[in-house]
Amino acid sequence: MTFLDDVIKLAKDHDATRPRSQQVSVGWSEVGGCRAYLGYRLDGAWPSDETDTWAAQRGTAIHAYLETVITGPGIRTEIDTEYRGIPGHADIVTTDALWDFKTTSLASSRMWAADHSLLRQKRVQIHGYAAGLVDAGELPPDATVGLLVVPVDGTFRDWWSYEEPFDRALADEGADRLQQVRDLMAAGEPLPKDKPLTWCSNWCPFASMCRGADDPQAAEEITDAELVAAVARYGETAQQITRLYKDKDGLAEMIRGLRGTAGEWRIGLSKAGEPKDVPDEAAIAADYAARGAALPMTTKPGNAPRLNVRRIRKAA
Repeated sequence: MTFLDDVIKLAKDHDATRPRSQQVSVGWSEVGGCRAYLGYRLDGAWPSDETDTWAAQRGTAIHAYLETVITGPGIRTEIDTEYRGIPGHADIVTTDALWDFKTTSLASSRMWAADHSLLRQKRVQIHGYAAGLVDAGELPPDATVGLLVVPVDGTFRDWWSYEEPFDRALADEGADRLQQVRDLMAAGEPLPKDKPLTWCSNWCPFASMCRGADDPQAAEEITDAELVAAVARYGETAQQITRLYKDKDGLAEMIRGLRGTAGEWRIGLSKAGEPKDVPDEAAIAADYAARGAALPMTTKPGNAPRLNVRRIRKAA
């Protein structure tokens, strides 16, 4: 093993020993996730796959740093809470509010900001935290509940928040969903696999047990709201880029050769590149053929699979 391998192993081992990693009970951060995953958790199944936990560890590190920054009079951090038997850990609690940090990519952050319906699972989580603290008398019934979204690949300008009054119905929605999973298991019914296979293979610790027999090449209906939104946003962006390139190419024919200024813009042409000598492949092939020798060949990898996202045409 290299020193890098040692460091990565130490980071993974440290994460595995954290209390949250060893939590046996299903927590509020999980109740809105895949119901098949929840079934394995409720069964106490041993993970069949080692997943990459760096994103979670990175989020934990950022949380820990921010907690040291904001701690002060009237502010408590990492507060244990429980509602309807579901435990949780609230990031920030004041006298009348609860806040939870959400570290994510800039792309996901922008998608959430554009469509707040994608925050549903996260809202259920924080209202579950708040319900336990309201019942314990640590928050008032009219408390504010919010999310602080921190893109890890952005700047301070990219931070944003979402807040709303405490709503017990959202907490009950999450608890009822977990109870539905328990009821399905008691009845011997199969649990819905709420995430697509590719997502499971990358992120779920039970992927091999749950999806090992599934065909990775088979098309499937994607129902996860955030992934559906991501596909749509990618497709719409790709369509816009295609249109913009067409516009750009058309405009280039109009203005190529112009030099000078045009309002706020300056236009010109870059210098042409210098000619350079390159192998004459036709001459090389002819030389080998004239000598009756086989042209040396090598194999290069084929093109990587292209991501294709196209709008489905509706029947007339």
